[in-house]
Order: sequence, then C-alpha cells, then structure tokens
Amino acid sequence: MSTILSAQENEETTETDSKETTSQNVQYYGLRVGIDLSKPVRSFLDDQYTGLEIVGDFRVSNRYYIAVELGNETFTVDEFSNIDVTSSGSYIKAGFNYNAYNNWFGMNNLIYAGVRAGFSTFTQDLNTYIISTSNTFFEEDIRTETREFDGLNATWLEFQLGIQTELFSNFYLGINLQVKNRITETEPDGFENVYIPGFGKTTDASKFGVGYGYTLSYLIPIFKK
Repeated sequence: MSTILSAQENEETTETDSKETTSQNVQYYGLRVGIDLSKPVRSFLDDQYTGLEIVGDFRVSNRYYIAVELGNETFTVDEFSNIDVTSSGSYIKAGFNYNAYNNWFGMNNLIYAGVRAGFSTFTQDLNTYIISTSNTFFEEDIRTETREFDGLNATWLEFQLGIQTELFSNFYLGINLQVKNRITETEPDGFENVYIPGFGKTTDASKFGVGYGYTLSYLIPIFKK
C-alpha cells in the first residue's frame, strides 16, 4: 500500500514540476512599443535641438523580430565658422533584429544585432553665412537673410547592437549603438547638408555616422508558445 501511495505522490510531483517548467518557459509573441528616451532628454538639455522617436518591434520567430523606428528632429548647427544652418524633418528606419541571448526559464530579454534601412525627408534653412574673401582690408560680409531649401531626402544603411531587459511585467529598458553608412542624399544649391534627421551630422571626409539610443517600451502580448 505504501508503495502505491509513494508512486502516486511521485507522479503528482512530476506533473506539477512539468507544469511549472512549462509555464516558466513560455515565450511571448507580440508588439513592443515605446520611445527613445535620449531624444526628449536632449531636447530638454540642448536649446538647439528638439526631437522625438517612436520605436517598435514584433516577434516573428524564436530569434527574429521585425523592427521600426519613426522620428522627427530639428537641429541648428552653428559650430562652423562661416554658416548657421537649421535642419528639420522626419524619418523612418525599418529592418530586423536577431536575438542572440538564450533566455533562462521565464525570461524574455534580448541581446541583439540588427539591420535597418533608413529614409529621411527634410529641409535646410540657411540662417546666416559669411562670404569668404582673401582681402583683409574689408570687413567680413555676413548675410543674415534666411534661405530655405526643402524637398531634400537621404537614405542610409544602419547596423545596431543592443540590449533590452525586462524591468518588470512587460516593461523593457534598452540601450543600443548604431553605425550608419549614407547611401544617397539630395543637397541644397550652393552648400552641403550638415545634419540629416535620423542619420545625424555629416562630413565631407566620410559617409559613415554613429548614434545611440535609450529606449523604454511596453510589450503587448498577442500569443505565446
């Protein structure tokens, strides 16, 4: 009799452990939506900048996520000695993330590598500029009338490395680093783009750019496996 009771208890314990393990190993599939915190923080600290970016991803398999970022930026560049330019526009970045992290039971964190295709439409306002001259006898010719160049656009390819950690139920804090390669751009007449929304500052010496992001997002579970 004791043998039968012991066997029954072992079966019940095994079933309970199996159910707990299964529930702990649940992987949630759904839409994660949030914002890049670095944009509003920079907007608060830098009078020359305003920006907002919405981030989102959707899990399509055990390792892969479709990812999108939508944003708007306005930035005045006055670091150069001869021009003051305000760049303003919107952008979209779309691609995928690959999660390389093997989660423990009950975890849904990410350590990922991702690829994005970026597209931006923007305007450049030439606020002030100096007419260069080699004759030191005359004072500098400073023009202050604003010239607006609209209908500009740019495309780039972006690589991301990032982490997303679940703070508490379905809320995630993330950080990512971005390396960008400018593919195409239209330029204003008479001077070059100095800042492209979504891409960042541009230089004559290189088509590459870098960036970063700090994200806070919420996962809307749709189904689980």
